[in-house]
Amino acid sequence: MRLDHDDQQDRTPSQETGQRGRHGRGTRGRKVRILAGGVVAAAAVASVGTFALANPSGAEGQREGGAKAAAPRAKTPPKRPAPSKSAKYAKQLLVLVNKERARAGCRPLRLDRRVQAAAMAHAKDMAARNYYEHTSPEGASAGDRMRKAGYPAGAWGENIHKGPKGPKTAMRDWMRSSGHRQNILNCAYKDFGAGVSLKANGPWWVQNFGTKR
Repeated sequence: MRLDHDDQQDRTPSQETGQRGRHGRGTRGRKVRILAGGVVAAAAVASVGTFALANPSGAEGQREGGAKAAAPRAKTPPKRPAPSKSAKYAKQLLVLVNKERARAGCRPLRLDRRVQAAAMAHAKDMAARNYYEHTSPEGASAGDRMRKAGYPAGAWGENIHKGPKGPKTAMRDWMRSSGHRQNILNCAYKDFGAGVSLKANGPWWVQNFGTKR
């Protein structure tokens, strides 16, 4: 299980990172990584039912010549695909984050699909290219990824983690690290998105926090 290390310190496999931008200073986490800088989307599943056309008069329709008309067939709309396990985990992270914020007196974060897209893209990218950093090999930060996804990020933050099998474990580790906890309980943040990749070399977890300009 990996957390993060300070971006300005030597990076070794056993270290974890607390990294903050203009809105804070670097903090060392136990095993997680954070990133905050200066000024997601789990899909809702709608229940799908069936409907049948009924004859309002209660009488059987008759074809010409007295033949019984064919009864209309019940129509069943196509079902939406069930959300993936990673999407369920991302949604659970928002619930867990807002529980902690409520205890601290902060307003709940809102799920923003653009912030969610940025977090998911980073989780998948780290898994695909097997790196563990807030900054991509090309130099893109969490703020860059949010803006690329269409979110006008002003203040922003990021927590990353590698290894936990479920969202409760990931949250437990983040809350035990002062830097990551600070991102979660920062009352200035308004929007949230989480990304989870369940690849065998992970799992990889990303939390993004943001406030629009």
